[in-house]
Amino acid sequence: MSDPKDQLRCSVVGVGTAGRARAEAIRAHPRCTLVAVHHGRHAASLGVPVVASLAEAIELAEVVAIASPTPMHADHVRAVLGHGRHAIVEFPVATTAAIAESLFALARSVGKVLHVEHIELLDPPATTFAAHIRPAQVEAATVSFQGAGPATATATELAIGNVARLHRLVACTGPISAIRSVEHEPGRLVASFVLANGTIASATFERAPYFTRKTVLKVTAAGRSWVQTNDLVERDRSPVTLIGSSGLFAMDQRRAVSRILDRGEHYVAESRILHVLDLVERLGSSHTGPLPQRSDAAPAP
Repeated sequence: MSDPKDQLRCSVVGVGTAGRARAEAIRAHPRCTLVAVHHGRHAASLGVPVVASLAEAIELAEVVAIASPTPMHADHVRAVLGHGRHAIVEFPVATTAAIAESLFALARSVGKVLHVEHIELLDPPATTFAAHIRPAQVEAATVSFQGAGPATATATELAIGNVARLHRLVACTGPISAIRSVEHEPGRLVASFVLANGTIASATFERAPYFTRKTVLKVTAAGRSWVQTNDLVERDRSPVTLIGSSGLFAMDQRRAVSRILDRGEHYVAESRILHVLDLVERLGSSHTGPLPQRSDAAPAP
């Protein structure tokens, strides 16, 4: 049995699909206790107190997991850290790199952990790509997404809505040196990039009411072609046995707890998070040219 002094009292803010998965991961962790939830369609189904305000969720817990809508992330993180609690938040932590950087600085100043969830890098397709593809060997790369939604989606909405897919791309290719071009029309965003090794990469994101959800990530590296289509991966047009497992929020929760109780390291550097947010911000404003180069934005070799 866990020592009571090592038990973290946790609350969840925003109990939609992701928030419920986070709450279940907290309850399954031997060093955590779920003490409250605040707001969301699944809040009443978890068998713990449903509190009426963010302030109550903060007051009852040592760790607050934030799964609220993206535009609310930064304010919620700031409130949690400001009250001396650790924060776990869905990616993106904020809508701009500057705001995210200020939140990381705040966490350091108050001596608390700000853990940003990156389940987009923990699923079997991403784990398989990471095991086989080295950024220095990438010869071409493209990521695309089609999903149901308003055909009027703006460039900003398409960029921030695909932040996790852009992170999948960067995880394979390493940092992006520059944006070559950005084309936007309502419901569609197309961009091309220059990678650190000089290779050209691209992204296409589309929304319309009639689309079926589909993500495709294609990477050519060391002469081999890798294609992820939703949850399937092929290498040179042959199916690949995937590495890794499900239970993504449980994996992320273990890493968050390790950071809080054992002083473990985050599995994604702050600089890489900021690099991807730099990219998102510039795509949203159709801005071309060099991206700020953050020293350790590249994935580990």
